[in-house]
Amino acid sequence: MASTTIPSSSRTELPPGVLSLEAEQQKEVQRSTSLGQAEFLKLMMAQLKNQDPLAPMENGEFLGQMAQFSTVNSIGEMSKQLQGLSEQMASTRLLSSGSLIGRSVLSSGNYGELAEGQSLDGAVRLTEPVDGAVVYIRNAVGQIMETFELGPSGAGDYPFSWDGALPGGVNALPGRYQVDVAVSRGGKTEAAKALLYIPVNSVSMKGQDIVLNLQNGSQVPLSQVSTMR
Repeated sequence: MASTTIPSSSRTELPPGVLSLEAEQQKEVQRSTSLGQAEFLKLMMAQLKNQDPLAPMENGEFLGQMAQFSTVNSIGEMSKQLQGLSEQMASTRLLSSGSLIGRSVLSSGNYGELAEGQSLDGAVRLTEPVDGAVVYIRNAVGQIMETFELGPSGAGDYPFSWDGALPGGVNALPGRYQVDVAVSRGGKTEAAKALLYIPVNSVSMKGQDIVLNLQNGSQVPLSQVSTMR
């Protein structure tokens, strides 16, 4: 029995719908650089309807396209879910950080508040051994109200506390006081910053970081706080 073949010239004269698959795909790409689920299914149905009967799409190729779309779609959904989870966690952290309002954190600074019936507390932080250190507490006009002396000491934090008591049995007025630290090393004296306990007035978010807004107007990232009370 003689076999029948289709001439090459006849293959190029197939119905336009069979030869328009590539053009239709190109239109879809130009219409949108990213396919949604509905658009993808529409394009897939057109691809199946208009495929060349002489060269049908392989099952593996079809399944590969479906798997690729499923993967991309899943990644997009996962990204949205992770973004939502991140925002939810940030809100939870901010709410939980509200419990820090009213507490005090040890923060670098030279000014602290002496409140009625309370003390002005802080620490001298030494990064290396010194021959000695002196803490000076001054009022608004620079008058020395109290001093604390520290002998030869190694690196570390050395706390101090002033309850406002003055010679003669009187107490200093509540208000803002300046705290200066001078350290001596090798016969030389140099200034150093004190660490003071400053109350937290409020908390806020900067990006993904919790920021503590302190009573003295300064801001400290929660991640940098080492001591609070």
